[in-house]
Amino acid sequence: MKITLMAILAIVALSSPAAQEPVVTKAADVKWGDHPSVKGAFLAVQSGDPAKGACVVMMKFPKGITIPAHTHTASEVVTVVSGTAIFGSGVKADPSKGSELGAGSFILVPAKSPHWAIAKEEFIITVNFSQAVDFHLCEGK
Repeated sequence: MKITLMAILAIVALSSPAAQEPVVTKAADVKWGDHPSVKGAFLAVQSGDPAKGACVVMMKFPKGITIPAHTHTASEVVTVVSGTAIFGSGVKADPSKGSELGAGSFILVPAKSPHWAIAKEEFIITVNFSQAVDFHLCEGK
């Protein structure tokens, strides 16, 4: 029964219009807008709708900016595309407790896990959220 269900799901996925054509965005065509929660940062939605469900976004942070400690209801999978940042977990951004990460680095942040980052230089990340996105500051915890 499991194999039959998996086969049906695979056929449906392959026959849906979204599965028939790849979605391609060249770097020069990324449409950056202001990040809704981090002043001075930028966000580009690549796939899905962050307000409604699972999505993929790119974020760009200028050198020197601190992304304060925060949580999301959704889990997130992060890949550093370019630049260098210090990433850490916990309710307070503390560079001495973070890890310096450059292009190609990978981060898996479980839902509701406090995390933060500091831009050593401009950096760009791709983030895959498992569900609609929210942003909760950890200040005062």
